[in-house]
Amino acid sequence: MKGPKKNKPYRFSMGISIALFLYFGVITAGALTGYRMPEQEKAVDLAFPMEDGVFTVGHGGTSTAINYHHDVAPQAYANDITQLHWWGMRASGLSPKNLKKYRIYGTPLYSPCSGEVTTAVDRYDDLSPQEDPDEEASPAGNHVILSCDGTEVHLAHMKPGSVEVEEGQMVETGDRLGSVGNTGNTTEPHLHIHAERDGEGVPITFDGRFLKRNSLVFD
Repeated sequence: MKGPKKNKPYRFSMGISIALFLYFGVITAGALTGYRMPEQEKAVDLAFPMEDGVFTVGHGGTSTAINYHHDVAPQAYANDITQLHWWGMRASGLSPKNLKKYRIYGTPLYSPCSGEVTTAVDRYDDLSPQEDPDEEASPAGNHVILSCDGTEVHLAHMKPGSVEVEEGQMVETGDRLGSVGNTGNTTEPHLHIHAERDGEGVPITFDGRFLKRNSLVFD
């Protein structure tokens, strides 16, 4: 016995609904996986490099769903960090052109570990927010690289004229390195930090804590 005919538009819409459900299911699973802490023994523990504020992670974690750096081997566990005003926003306004309206702009940066400065670059100008980066400029902009017990620690997008260390200089945890700016491949002021060994990304913990997207740091 034949039943009623199926409505083709209905079947089509059901197919779309199922496809969307599966798609967002995969995205959600990837995001949840990204919040897991990597193996502790592989991580490098650092001091948080900024003080006197509330900071939040824009990109961070172990999945590209929450950390777009994750598919670049040296930056697999990078953090992009911004700072919040007391009312909880990164900037005064939705997307202001004035860099000084971003809470993190000019925030001092301190060495997160003791070691040697292997690279110190301070020759790039700030970009305006949302401005396309100069293709010939370093993606890191003004930046410092530290060698700490065999691990390279990169701090990028620093403010022009703010870098206070030189290549070959030894630093201790807490020494001033410079200030947060908006140089290099960046859409708004923030600190990019990652660690690597032999070209492979190393998970970072700050005082024992692994940060992911939307993590808050009260310092």
